[in-house]
Amino acid sequence: MTMETGGRSSGKRARYNGEIFEKVIEISCNYYKKIGAADIQKTPEPMRVLAPLDRKKGTFKACFAKQAQPDFKGVLQGGRAVIFEAKHTESNRIEQNRLTDEQVCNFNSQYELGAKCFVLVSFQMKRFYKVPWPVWEDMQGIFKKKSVNEKDLVEYRVEYKGRFIHFLNQYE
Repeated sequence: MTMETGGRSSGKRARYNGEIFEKVIEISCNYYKKIGAADIQKTPEPMRVLAPLDRKKGTFKACFAKQAQPDFKGVLQGGRAVIFEAKHTESNRIEQNRLTDEQVCNFNSQYELGAKCFVLVSFQMKRFYKVPWPVWEDMQGIFKKKSVNEKDLVEYRVEYKGRFIHFLNQYE
């Protein structure tokens, strides 16, 4: 899958592709639910209302509150919890600090309780990698740096086929 974004700036293109990446993940989650492998849903981002509902226009002003929850949560067939974060980059590397301290704490807590935890990474919406939480968390110890490139992640590559990303290995 590749996305053409024309004259968009680099930041806008990255945001656009990040949104597309999450939509593809949602399609993948729907597929896994349909075949009975998992029930995984996008975590709604918390909002803070800034101004009340304008009944004439049917709108209200709001902003996103600080994000602390992983992007996706659910359960695998058999009852094991699964949580993961989706991270997209237009660059040739991705930084470990793309997760907030709150997200790191959340991942650590869930992982210690037995959840399947990982970071699903997109490079230019062309190649995808499922990085297990212990690997992401110990990037410095494993790779001797706080960012990784595709060469570092080769063993975690997952395929994009048939309109979805195959991120659950034989349904875990």
